[in-house]
Amino acid sequence: MKLFKAPKRVLRIFACIAMTMMFAPLAGAQDIVTGDSPVLDRIISSGVLKVGVNPLFKPFSFIKEDKNEKKFSSLIETRDDSKKERIGVDIDIARLLAMGLGVKLKIVVPDSFSDLIPMVQDGKVDLVMAGMTINFKRAKKVDFTNPYFDTGLSIMLNKGMGGPLGLTGIKSYDMLMNTLRARGQEGNLIIAVTKGKSPARSVPLYFPKAQVKEFPTNEEAANAVADGVAHIMVHDEMFLKMWVADNKNKALYKLEVFPKPFKPDYYGFAVKKGNRDFVNMLNIFIRELYVEGYFKQIMQQYLSAYKIPAKWNVGEGEL
Repeated sequence: MKLFKAPKRVLRIFACIAMTMMFAPLAGAQDIVTGDSPVLDRIISSGVLKVGVNPLFKPFSFIKEDKNEKKFSSLIETRDDSKKERIGVDIDIARLLAMGLGVKLKIVVPDSFSDLIPMVQDGKVDLVMAGMTINFKRAKKVDFTNPYFDTGLSIMLNKGMGGPLGLTGIKSYDMLMNTLRARGQEGNLIIAVTKGKSPARSVPLYFPKAQVKEFPTNEEAANAVADGVAHIMVHDEMFLKMWVADNKNKALYKLEVFPKPFKPDYYGFAVKKGNRDFVNMLNIFIRELYVEGYFKQIMQQYLSAYKIPAKWNVGEGEL
């Protein structure tokens, strides 16, 4: 096997795993009982775990731009010939899962987020780790694990553009809606959303009279607010905060993300229906990510540079 030098953040996490494994019997893929799960049986038989990820969703899946960063992409088979390294919370979690199963990892990046569910249904990927919100519409097509990350829908406001609507000093969804109603401006609010994403389906429920503009990607929707095409963007709190931090030249003094989400959301892994034994195994894997402290380490690596607290709530309270 070819030797490589992994970055410090990966080494620290892998060191913790190694310490844990010292006190447990050694196991490989051949020791796994697949039960009544065709997908798990395929993973073990092929020796490869194929994980579908989000094309671009910081901090869960994105391309590392720093050319001076030490490379460890030799661990991953990518969907193209690009030498750029894909990193993120979901990428690191996928590594840990592949290690636990004793198989190789293949990261599969679709052209669009909307391609992920058809890919898992057709067997092109074994599961999806993509910051995917658990909802009823998707649950008709795939099975979800327990949540591995709790977040919520929040609002990014163009303060200058919101002024004529009376949206000055607004810090919450309730304040925003009360102000719009009082001024008769609900129908003049323009909202940027990402086509096909969960927030786009929630907006009509929370903003029934607003004008909605759909954009192909999160970044295009965010830029629409920065450029004055829309008053607000509704999306996951984590994305909005990181986008503002990454685009200070556009966001400084102009854009503001509300302090708290107005609607809770939960991310889960998606698996083809009919693989309950595999889903049960993944639920235990997720719980151990928290109990053993791996998830906290992963999140801190990505959020510390943005000064975003690594706080989340899953199942039984804050961890």
